[in-house]
Amino acid sequence: MKKPWVRRTAMIAVTVVLLWLTARAVGTQALLAGGQVFSPLSIAAALLAGLIVALTQAIRWKVLASQQQITLGFRRAWADCYASAFGNMLLPGGLGGDAARVAVYRNRGRRRWWSPLLAVGAERLSATACLFIATAIVLAASAETGGALRSVAVIAAVAATVFLATAIVCLRGVPARDQVIVWSSSALSVVTLIALFLLAMAQLGGPNHAPVATVGLASMSLPVGVGGWGVREFSVGALAPALGAPADQAVTAATGYGLLAVVSTLPGAAVLAWGTWRRALSLPR
Repeated sequence: MKKPWVRRTAMIAVTVVLLWLTARAVGTQALLAGGQVFSPLSIAAALLAGLIVALTQAIRWKVLASQQQITLGFRRAWADCYASAFGNMLLPGGLGGDAARVAVYRNRGRRRWWSPLLAVGAERLSATACLFIATAIVLAASAETGGALRSVAVIAAVAATVFLATAIVCLRGVPARDQVIVWSSSALSVVTLIALFLLAMAQLGGPNHAPVATVGLASMSLPVGVGGWGVREFSVGALAPALGAPADQAVTAATGYGLLAVVSTLPGAAVLAWGTWRRALSLPR
């Protein structure tokens, strides 16, 4: 088994290499221009989007944890999801926050580690499946018959099918009513993220290009690199001709969204700091 530091170093290297390749292809300025995304409106929108995503994720987490006999109050589930999102953004691999959530609840539920792992896996996979379904639909609707975008849409549809099938397996045994809650909250999370990406595009003065937004989100949902950086920019830059968008504008939009995504998870840092402070106060003096 590889040592953890080897995997973390590899993930950081992937991010650096992909950003370097992107800069070589479209120019460093296309990446730096993403910093112009910040304004009071965009920051407020990012925090609101983060709030909505954390709330919808908390709904799924609470429902799925209860199926594994892990009892959670909604406030605790919400705090878990905020902290998890911040960890996923900060730690290499994009799954660090989710792994921490599993570790925290490893001794609760019906089958120790397996119970939180299954609940977290089902929660994450349902949202990922919805994201790839949305990506496939947007690409198919935008594609011309036989065009390059049609091939990208097919790849997205295949990935969506795989994620959907895996999520269904993880949700086996969950009552129909709870499954409706899980899937509807996942869909709302995805719509919120797409809206934030489109807002980043508008803030940067570019056209609202839905294919770029969905491809950027889908690529950064994969556990590669750090916080989606590199893989997001490289993907939209490389696929820009097929997506019908200028490569430099696509990369700038992806970078701008990445910065807003970081802002959206910052309350998770406050959650972690509060938890650390409370634990410090409870330690024997």
